[in-house]
Amino acid sequence: RGRRSGIFPEHEGEPCRFQKGPGVCIGYSTCRPLLEALNGRITICSYNSREAVVCCPQDYQSQLKTLAAEQQSLTISAKKCIEYMRLATPTTIFSSLKPNAEVVQKKSKLCSIDNNLIVGGEAAKLNEFPHMGAIGYRNNDTGRVEFRCGATLISERYVLTAAHCRNADAVVVRLGDLDLDSDVDGANPRDFQIEEFIKHPQYMSRSKYNDIALVRLAAPVQINNRIRPACLYQSAEIQQQKLIATGYGAMENFGSNANTLMKVVLEQYSQEACTAAYKNEGRFGGIIDSQFCAGYEDGGRDTCQGDSGGPLQVRDEQDSCRFYVAAITSFGKFCGTSTPGIYTRVGAYLGWIEQIVWG
Repeated sequence: RGRRSGIFPEHEGEPCRFQKGPGVCIGYSTCRPLLEALNGRITICSYNSREAVVCCPQDYQSQLKTLAAEQQSLTISAKKCIEYMRLATPTTIFSSLKPNAEVVQKKSKLCSIDNNLIVGGEAAKLNEFPHMGAIGYRNNDTGRVEFRCGATLISERYVLTAAHCRNADAVVVRLGDLDLDSDVDGANPRDFQIEEFIKHPQYMSRSKYNDIALVRLAAPVQINNRIRPACLYQSAEIQQQKLIATGYGAMENFGSNANTLMKVVLEQYSQEACTAAYKNEGRFGGIIDSQFCAGYEDGGRDTCQGDSGGPLQVRDEQDSCRFYVAAITSFGKFCGTSTPGIYTRVGAYLGWIEQIVWG
C-alpha cells in the first residue's frame, strides 16, 4: 500500500519521513527511548486507542538493540547520572492534534545557569551548584555547629568528600545552601544527620594519598531543582583543561570562612609541573597518579583551607544543568599563590565508590 500524503494520516506500519531518512509509523511508547536519545522533534502519524503513533527510524528495532547494549555497558554511576538528570529536567511534550504535526519535546531546565568562567573567584548563583554540600562539626566549647569541609551529593544517601575531613565531631551535612550564615539568601537548605563517615581504607594522612571518603546520611535526600546529585567523572584521566572549584572556604590565606558559596575556574597542571612545585615538601613518593593538580599560574585563584573536601567539577557541554565531579579538594601550600592545589581524582576510585553507594 502506498504512502498517504496531505491531510490523510499514516497508520501503524506505514512509511513516513524521519528527519532526513526513511521512517515507519509505530506507537510512541515503543519508539520513545530512541526519540529521547536523539533529542529531536517528533512527528505524529496518527492516534490509536492507547497513544500517539509517531514516526520512528525505519531500522528502529536494530537501533533500539544498539541503544540497549550501550546502556547495558554503562557503569552503575553513569546509569544513575542519567536517572538523576531525568528528575532534574522533566520532559513536556507539546503538539497539535492534527496528524503529521510536529511535536516539540521541551526539557524544563530546573537549574541556575551561569556560563561565565574564593580568592580571585566570585559568588555562585542560587541553585547553580545543587550538589554542593558543607560538613558541620560540633564545637564542644560553644555547642555550635561550624562548617569546615565541603562535600558533593552523589546519590540520595551519600556525599563525597576528603578523608582528612573525617572527625568525631562531624555531625551534619548541609545541602542546598548559598550563604551558611543567612536566612534571607533565597535558599532553602536542608540539614542531614551523619550516619556513617567512611574514609578510604588506604588513606595516608601524612601524604594525603587516597584522600577520599563517603558520608552516609541518616535520611534520604528528596531530589529537586535545589538539591540533586552530581555525576561522577568516569575516567581517572581528566580531559578538560579548565575546571570549576566551589566552596565556602577562606577568602584569603588564614582568613575567616567566606560562608557564601564561591566558585573559581582553575587550570589543569601537568603531573611534572605539580611534582616540581612540591619537590621540597618531603612527601614520600611525590605526587601519585590518583592525585591531580590545578591552579592558576599567575596566582590569585585557588581553593583555600575551608574548601577541603569540596568538588572540582566540569559542566557537560551538551547539558548545562549537568555537572561531573572530577576531583576532590585535598590540600595546597597557600591560598591564591601560583602553587597548584592537590586534588584526588574521582575516576581512580569509581569501583570503591560504586560498591558502597550502589552495591
